[in-house]
Amino acid sequence: MDPNERDDEKVYIRNAELHDDYALDDIMAEYGEPDRPAPPAEDLENTLRHIILDAIDGADSVAGASFSSLDDMLDDAVEKTIAEVDAAKADKQEPEPDEDAPDPTEDVEPTEAADTEQPVNSEPEFSEVSLSDEALPSGGTEYASPDFPEEDIPPTDIDEERREKAKERFLSPLVAVLALIALRRGQRSGGEAHAPTVEDEQLPDPNPKKAAKHYASQLASLKLRGRLTAVLSIVLIYISFASTSALPLFGALGSSSRALCLTQIILLLTVMLTALDIFTAGIASMCRGRLGHETLAALSAVFCVLDAAVSAAAGLDYGLPFCAVAASALCAELWGAYYTCRAYRHSFRVLGSSSGFYSVTGEYGVTDKHVALMKSHLGAEGFIRRSEQADISEYAYSAITPFLLAAAVIFSLLATVFHGSAGAFLHCLASLTAVSSSFSAALAFALPYAVTARDLAQSGAAIAGWEGARDIGLSHSVVITDTDVFPSGTVAVSGIRILEGAYTDKVVSYTASVLTASGCGLVHAFSTLMRRNGWTLCRVEGFEPHDGGGMTAVVNGESVCIGGSAFMNLIGVRVPQKLNAKSSVYTAINGTLVGIFEITYTPTASVQGALAVLLHSNQRPVFATRDFNITPALIKQLFRMPTDRFDFPAYAERCRISSAEPDEHSRTDAVITREGMGPLVDVSDKGSRLYRCARISVAISAAGSVLGLVLLFMLFWAGAYSSAGVSNVLTFMLLWLIPCIVLTLSLKK
Repeated sequence: MDPNERDDEKVYIRNAELHDDYALDDIMAEYGEPDRPAPPAEDLENTLRHIILDAIDGADSVAGASFSSLDDMLDDAVEKTIAEVDAAKADKQEPEPDEDAPDPTEDVEPTEAADTEQPVNSEPEFSEVSLSDEALPSGGTEYASPDFPEEDIPPTDIDEERREKAKERFLSPLVAVLALIALRRGQRSGGEAHAPTVEDEQLPDPNPKKAAKHYASQLASLKLRGRLTAVLSIVLIYISFASTSALPLFGALGSSSRALCLTQIILLLTVMLTALDIFTAGIASMCRGRLGHETLAALSAVFCVLDAAVSAAAGLDYGLPFCAVAASALCAELWGAYYTCRAYRHSFRVLGSSSGFYSVTGEYGVTDKHVALMKSHLGAEGFIRRSEQADISEYAYSAITPFLLAAAVIFSLLATVFHGSAGAFLHCLASLTAVSSSFSAALAFALPYAVTARDLAQSGAAIAGWEGARDIGLSHSVVITDTDVFPSGTVAVSGIRILEGAYTDKVVSYTASVLTASGCGLVHAFSTLMRRNGWTLCRVEGFEPHDGGGMTAVVNGESVCIGGSAFMNLIGVRVPQKLNAKSSVYTAINGTLVGIFEITYTPTASVQGALAVLLHSNQRPVFATRDFNITPALIKQLFRMPTDRFDFPAYAERCRISSAEPDEHSRTDAVITREGMGPLVDVSDKGSRLYRCARISVAISAAGSVLGLVLLFMLFWAGAYSSAGVSNVLTFMLLWLIPCIVLTLSLKK
């Protein structure tokens, strides 16, 4: 099973929003009535689960059960409720039958209802049947045959029908579930059961605001427990260094090795209780066969406690137990959980702060044969669940932990039993597992992710955990559009010149209509101009962009060409030299120049800063702008920076790239709640830096675990137990923690 299913090792939010209850008709519509639209499968599953848990006593004990494991429980619940109905009926005294009453077996004039033959179905009817005494013959039943003696009448009289009505009234939620189970069993027996799809297995995302609040509520507890374990670990570290140096040890600690071992046991057990959730998660993951760095920390703590207890009881002197190392590892795991929760709080708060946001996805084949980042309105479905998936540290340690544990056992046997020092086996095993539990294992991704999430939250952006950072880090380019370079309000029409013989309203309307059809960044400026003058747009046909930096279309049967001065010269429309300008829009109708619009572009400091970041980024910016005036020369002039690393495709190619939509399998890597290039470049740059930082940190952490295990084994093999002391191992492991901290600090630059 993949590490991304570690549902009990990380704190997940599993309380999805409860939809409206589905009636029995909706269930039957899904399986039996093809003309009725069936409710979504995942909503039906969640709703029926809530119906069961709300309707059955003791639901808390079966909260984690699946439908397949609830069959017996449902049968018991039905039998129990029927028994209660029968008991209630028995308490009620039935009146004595009247001897003068007519015998129901006597000849009775048949009625239309009695002659009506009742349909017999192989499957139970779930629709409610209303029966009353008035609908029956006097004192008789329409199911009884007059040829049968009274004692042989089947038990399908009016009392049985009333009993069925009572059962249906009491068990209406359970009947729906039983119907679903019966239908599914029938499908399985008939070979019609469909295999579960990916959509069926995916759970809906919880509400972002509730998710952020959930993780925020855990921060205080994690921080308090992290500080407490840090203090206890520092005490253990001091004891470890003081036992091999001139540092003072007070009382019996300085004279009795047994008191020293017992003190370490007490302190380590306190740390284990403080970080009990981490400890139990490590043990549980080992029981399920999904080992990780939490397993190493938990097992090292257990072995160190046993080693200290045996040393105190037997008086063995192979060296001080490694309780300080195990306590420090649990402390690091606790702080890793804290930073992960803090990162989730920042990210999910950004997602819940605005309903209008952009999704950033990595798309293949949009710009070239590599992955390119682009903004879209894909939505953020699955963002929270994806953020909670296993990170690179969990992936790495799930691969190497089995080998580390196996090597620890084998090396302990080789260094002790085969050397005639069997009494040192437990001490060697505890030492080797402790040195394998790297302090940076839990912090290698959590710490830089928390720093990155906080910085991105200030820009109104968030990354979907390791999955999002990985996709961003593997991308080679980022798509820049018109509104990224010049957001709304930074482009305006500063002057209009209508040539002789043309009508102003016609020229402006035709120009605005074609520009609107193109979707370029000039639309807002021209729509403002149209609105102020009360003009309307025209129908545009045959729109086509051209590589020369312009566009053509047909408006009201007339050919309209719009572009820069170079495009006009390319199509044979003469532009007077005195009217030639680099940032103007030229309009030609039927091959004649009729209008010139002067455009003013206002650069912003945020865009300038984002362009400066792109100059030093590993990702190539691709300017897919539909405004033909946005050229390298304009960028260089307004923002005063070189454009050598900026990619400006041909105009037709720019239109194709900017019109690309996310693939049906695309997943949201990040969300952006603000306009402009700044948030997009922040996501691109910080996401790729987070990806590289996490990879390097995890590689260093894993290398430290392997190297420490090998070095310690070599010392035990040589019998140098004093050199393999806890103080030296602590120094070694703390030094391997420094690169993780330095790499995280580099993300703030």
